[in-house]
Amino acid sequence: MMKQSRRSVLTLLAYGAATTAVAPCARAAEAGVSKDKILLGSFLPLQSGLAAGATQMKEGCDAYFRYINEQGGVNGRRIEWLVENDSYNPQQTAAVVKKLVDRDEVFAFVSTLGTVTNLAVLPFLHQRGVPIINPAGGHKLLNKPTDKNVFGILPLSSEIGESMADYAVNELGAKRVAIFFQNDQFGKDQRDGAVETLMKHNLRAVAEASYVPSDVDISAQVVALKQANPDTVLLGVIPKHGALFAKEAQRLGWSPKIVGHNTMADPVVLDLAGDKALNGIYVNLMTAVSTMDQPAVRKANEILAKYYPETKPGYYPYLGMAGGIIIVEGIKRAGRDLTRTKLINALEALGHFEPGIVPPIDWSASYHGGPKTFGYAQWRNGKLVVLKSW
Repeated sequence: MMKQSRRSVLTLLAYGAATTAVAPCARAAEAGVSKDKILLGSFLPLQSGLAAGATQMKEGCDAYFRYINEQGGVNGRRIEWLVENDSYNPQQTAAVVKKLVDRDEVFAFVSTLGTVTNLAVLPFLHQRGVPIINPAGGHKLLNKPTDKNVFGILPLSSEIGESMADYAVNELGAKRVAIFFQNDQFGKDQRDGAVETLMKHNLRAVAEASYVPSDVDISAQVVALKQANPDTVLLGVIPKHGALFAKEAQRLGWSPKIVGHNTMADPVVLDLAGDKALNGIYVNLMTAVSTMDQPAVRKANEILAKYYPETKPGYYPYLGMAGGIIIVEGIKRAGRDLTRTKLINALEALGHFEPGIVPPIDWSASYHGGPKTFGYAQWRNGKLVVLKSW
């Protein structure tokens, strides 16, 4: 009897241990999802040549999440957003993303910035099945993605270059076009798209010059472009170097027609260059500008003013906030029993969706990419005047 009782006790203990081990697994929610919270992540180059834009992008997205949390969150859950600095260094990006996924257990990523840095971590995120919404950069894998977990809201950089070249030729009558671009995937793709489109118009770029984000002086490049005597210059740039270009051209007394990437619409460009240097510059639009008199833009301006009153509405805040708007809508539609798979399915089911501060997206199970429609504006006396909406 003693042996039988002992065996019974051991059996009960083993059964208890087994059920104890199994029960938490049965109750475990999806990574980053608890009863009252959803943990999201991002990586941004907060210490780099892109720091100013990255900070504004962070503030735009964070402002929207704070606004949503004040409304009670999404399906009863508040959003917590963990943002890591990657210094625009792909190796550092890989390290912080591994930390956010494996240690912090974020549910999804949203509003990340940097072409090369986003590309560096796509295979890891795909392997883990972690959704990433609005990986801001210009590569096809980001904005016309094939990975089921990736959702891009920007056009290809090559398409931006194509659009700027078409606008220069068709709307501005350009005959001699020069190109100034950032010497990485972001800028090179714009350059390539512009060159290809110019060839369709039987034109070739009369000169090209480039820079890297750490450059603080681009005067030599501007002088070299001026010597080629173009009537129009296309800018595939970030705000800092767009401002440097405008100021240097002004200093040289050089005033070609200039068509710039949407980053030239950012208020920091006005702060850095001044209204006289910017006057007359045309800007390709793939995010809103603050002067658009539309309900979604007015609401975005109101939200940003409440939570970050020192930050002016513009390209980067709108871009960051757009990611927030879209992922919140996806989470809402995915329902209370939230999983990564259900979020992906909900985003694919969005179909034609208008965030309002970026062009409409048209997602489906077979297409997770950005739009192809652009607007244009022009700097006039320190203000952006919208010439064409998307």
